[in-house]
Amino acid sequence: MAITIKSVPVLKDRVAATFTKKIAENAAKKSSVKFTEQINISNKILAKAKI
Repeated sequence: MAITIKSVPVLKDRVAATFTKKIAENAAKKSSVKFTEQINISNKILAKAKI
C-alpha cells in the first residue's frame, strides 16, 4: 500500500516577511552560556582526585 507524499508548505507575501523578521529578531537575541564557574569546580574536583 502506497503512502502519499505531502506537499511542502510555502510561505508567501506578508507571512514570509513576518517569518523572516522573526528569524532575524531571534538570531539577535541569541546568547551564550558561560560555564566558567562549573569548569573551576570540576578542575578542583579533578585536582583533588589527582586525575
